[in-house]
Amino acid sequence: EGLAPADIATTYGTAFGVGDAEAEHHVSSVLLTWQGLGYLSGAMLPGAPETHLTTALGWLLTNPSLRADFARSPADTAGTLRVRAADLEAFVTLDPEALGAQAEGVARAGRRHGPARASEHVLASVSPSGRSVLELAAESRLRGIAATSISHYYELLTTSFCLRLASTAQEARVHPALAHLEIEKPAAVDVVLDVLEVDSGHVLLEDLLPMGYSADLDQLTPLVTFRVRQIAIDRHPYFLAIHAGVVSNGEHGILLPGASGRGKTTLTAALSRDGFRYFSDEFALLEETTLQVRPVPLSLTIKRGAVGPLAAYYPELEGLPTHLREDGRTVRYLSPPEHLPDPERSHAVRWIIFPYYEADATTSLHPLSRPEALRRLLRECLVLPELLDRVGVENLVRWIRTVNSFELPMSSLVDAVDLVKRHCGLPVAVSPDYEASGAEAEDGR
Repeated sequence: EGLAPADIATTYGTAFGVGDAEAEHHVSSVLLTWQGLGYLSGAMLPGAPETHLTTALGWLLTNPSLRADFARSPADTAGTLRVRAADLEAFVTLDPEALGAQAEGVARAGRRHGPARASEHVLASVSPSGRSVLELAAESRLRGIAATSISHYYELLTTSFCLRLASTAQEARVHPALAHLEIEKPAAVDVVLDVLEVDSGHVLLEDLLPMGYSADLDQLTPLVTFRVRQIAIDRHPYFLAIHAGVVSNGEHGILLPGASGRGKTTLTAALSRDGFRYFSDEFALLEETTLQVRPVPLSLTIKRGAVGPLAAYYPELEGLPTHLREDGRTVRYLSPPEHLPDPERSHAVRWIIFPYYEADATTSLHPLSRPEALRRLLRECLVLPELLDRVGVENLVRWIRTVNSFELPMSSLVDAVDLVKRHCGLPVAVSPDYEASGAEAEDGR
């Protein structure tokens, strides 16, 4: 639309109700990443966060136009990418010819089928000058990278992962959040994640490409779990992704959509300990054709304010380690109370309940018309992989006609759980009054 970055930040802040500083940070971070990946060029982003050397290196290895800019002027490229001051000397002294040779190796690795072997660590391979890119960078910030020695295998949705960790300290922080997804070593691995220790923190590699950095151990688990979730979802075909908690009564799914801080994770956690099966606290994936909901059973992310209300359901919660997310929030990772008997089975959605916490609210369920429920649901849409055509819209309308929807103001978690159990504990017939009110609303749309 031809907007300058400052105008984009203003529009973003207005649309999502965030302050000027937060809007500028979000927009500048995204634009900087897109510039590094080669999706756009020429944006000057003085308000963007600083970039760590490993991230800037990953962009150079995968973005030909950026390498051309670097060959002309390493210092200007460092300024464009906002390379942090501590890494500036190492960045500008990289050999452009060595970068080109390494980039060809990375491209070849990306075309391989199956997981890379440890001996094929492209980022540490030898360049024509006799030194690797990491060796050149090691003169400043990447000294002493240890070989990964601890491996775990996980499966989420249709993707199998190998996570290789460099120390028992890393394992103690990260593995408990993923342990319920662990599997025996598979015949083939879809994605290999390496966590390397460097003198300034921890680097996450995905199939040998730098994908993230954390300065401290308490920031590492959010980095890894987010990447696992994103990869698994990106590799799984689906119709729609909704920001929602999901539980099941064994036969039918219950969506609990809502913005962050509204209480959906707290309610999801309590229901999962009180008779319902846990599917997700964050993502509701509706399958392509059936629009049934698929389990995405990552650990529940419990924020500080939810620890007290959930103590009666999870006495162990207070003793779990805390982790620091990129947004500055302190969280705990709570493993699901039980393993799903069939984690690959999707369930038909029978109910949508929109919870929201208010300290002085009367905890109660109020029916919503189907058009209103659909409007609210689409406000929580996170991803629409394909633009909706006529067939997709008709499929969505048919689907919402099979679902009963409610809003749930709540001040008492116990009362909210009891209400949901009473309405959704077992499959029940739709009451004639509710069916009529929904039909009338649809006729008036």
